Amino acid sequence: MADTPQVFRQYKDAVVQVRIMDKRSNNRTALGTGFAVDDAGHVISNFHVISEVVWHPESFRAEAVRANGSVVPLAVSGFDVVHDLSLLKLATPLGTHLTLDAGPLDKGTTLYSFGIPLDLDFTIVRGLYNGLLPKSLREQIHFTGAINPGMSGGPAMTETGRVIGINVATSGNDVGFLVPARYAVALLQQQARAPINNAAQMLKLMDTQLLAEQNALATRLLAAPLTTDTLDRYRTPRDWSDFFRCWSNEEHGEEKRYTALTMVCGSQSNIFLTEDYETGTVHYSRSYVQGKGLSDLQFAHLYGSQLGIGPRVPDATREDVGNFACSTSFVRQPDGLPLKHVFCLRAHRKLPGLFDAVIMSATLDQTQSGLINRLVLGGVSYDNAVRLGRKFLGAVTWSNR
Repeated sequence: MADTPQVFRQYKDAVVQVRIMDKRSNNRTALGTGFAVDDAGHVISNFHVISEVVWHPESFRAEAVRANGSVVPLAVSGFDVVHDLSLLKLATPLGTHLTLDAGPLDKGTTLYSFGIPLDLDFTIVRGLYNGLLPKSLREQIHFTGAINPGMSGGPAMTETGRVIGINVATSGNDVGFLVPARYAVALLQQQARAPINNAAQMLKLMDTQLLAEQNALATRLLAAPLTTDTLDRYRTPRDWSDFFRCWSNEEHGEEKRYTALTMVCGSQSNIFLTEDYETGTVHYSRSYVQGKGLSDLQFAHLYGSQLGIGPRVPDATREDVGNFACSTSFVRQPDGLPLKHVFCLRAHRKLPGLFDAVIMSATLDQTQSGLINRLVLGGVSYDNAVRLGRKFLGAVTWSNR
């Protein structure tokens, strides 16, 4: 087995620091890592490292700092926003590059992660490959090793220089995450077919990728069984897919004069667009509320306030999305259960065809208890919002005894 200093010496010259620079002040606004993947000067990094250049190329530019300290201009050649990857092009190739390897690897194999943490210096971290994350909406590799800010976009490789994954995130305590190298291979092939030459093409590519991703996700959820739980006289959604993780909570106490049983399920895999803008969110929740000695009027006020608690929606600014527009209707399920439905949408301003949706229902058959269900979808088409909402709310039923 090669020792760590040997691996560092052999491959460090194929790694660069990626700097995002403000064109007016010439100050740095973001830092990351990248690595050369061919002799033509193409460099792989993360999308979140270079996102400002994609959204505002008139204000920001990218540059690479080599291990010897020299600075080389970088241009954006392509990206995979769904898997947080970018493809950049050096004005002057490095003269060396690393090899992407999408092949299988045994759990426990030693990997070496390269990067420039906290703008300190070129660094190597030794860790272990621990396979793909289970119950994950979008594939990531579990890397047992320290990935710190500034290392995003760096390669994680075997001792022979085969890049297995790309640094993307950390949870601390030596729990790191990598984008599998096969997505970088696909990104190189994509760029060869359709190179990017201007800002309009960047936004069009992003819109195309996100529309395809949400459609694939909707198809997957519409085909998946949606199991239910029993709460009092109701059947309510529970398990929808293996990539959702669920948490439960119970609020009660005499001073509150009500009990609320809550379950929240989420995919934990949002797509980064900017520091203040995300999409790809899917989560749902339910709350069973029961009064404790309240009058019917008091419970109606409590129940209405619970329904009025807005769920957490994807982060976005006024520049990114419009305001939510909501419609309310009173319906009966096929089994006769009376419900209040609320359907809310807001459009993405620069990504045509994408919407954020909030879909809610509240049962109306009892005066001292009720069930509220919520579904939040980030970045979906209108048709998919409607179809997913119908499936989710269609699972709310009752036993009319």
